Amino acid sequence: MIYSKISLPILLILFLSACTSSSKYDYHIYKPKVRYKPSAKALDKLNNRALGKPYIWAEERANRGFDCSGLTYYNFGTMGINIPRTANQQFHSGTPVAKNDLQKGDLVFFATKHGHPYYASHVGIYLGNGMFEHASSAKKHVIISSLNKPYYRHHYIGARRYYSFNSCPLPAQSNTIAYAQMQPQTTNSTQNIIQPANIQQSNIIANTTDQTANSKKYFISLGNFTTTPNDLILRLQLSGYPTKVNQKSDHVELSVGPFESANEAYSMLDLNRDLFGNSATVKDSL
Repeated sequence: MIYSKISLPILLILFLSACTSSSKYDYHIYKPKVRYKPSAKALDKLNNRALGKPYIWAEERANRGFDCSGLTYYNFGTMGINIPRTANQQFHSGTPVAKNDLQKGDLVFFATKHGHPYYASHVGIYLGNGMFEHASSAKKHVIISSLNKPYYRHHYIGARRYYSFNSCPLPAQSNTIAYAQMQPQTTNSTQNIIQPANIQQSNIIANTTDQTANSKKYFISLGNFTTTPNDLILRLQLSGYPTKVNQKSDHVELSVGPFESANEAYSMLDLNRDLFGNSATVKDSL
């Protein structure tokens, strides 16, 4: 026999060497070190750093590259948010989110395998305004794409929320916005102030406790309603928006604000049109 003069240990070494060299990918899962507290600012920083990183199957290390779910696993894990490792596992966890309720930081999923219309084989991080960041196997690196692109629109199967980053949304240009926290005020019988829920103090840049009587305030008017829109108010509160309800004799007026300038109000409106609705407008008073 040809191997009769080769010892068993040598054969074993040769066999293991062959197996190791034939494995192209590193399937070990490297859990990221927690470096940031979860926040929109931290998410922006991680997303910006990942842009252009190479696509590498089964990889989740920033110094090497990412596959699609490796990118989401790394970015979320770096903020201490533990999520499953693969796209399909991520799709079957978290909180389901309707497409028209997408918020920054939600994970968006796609079924790209032929014959598997309900299997999530691709995932990205929603950025707002219909855009998402993902590690693209076709482009070979991390890119930003539009959900409205025919390919992604056709293969889209849903979204999941693992953390709400929208408590104080940030504009795309500067990543900061002066956003006023609603303060308790004296009200009359036709007015009801609803305080925002779960707003992180560190995210609130402007405060309205010390404003002069002549200061003009701007609001985003969401329109008139026949009854109090409690579901919408709850969504706004959970997202950290200061809301104000004016009860009129025949309708209810709902607004978001106040803001210190028209530019702040218009920036907020442009960033969150999907949540506020197409009829929302900016007003300089109530």
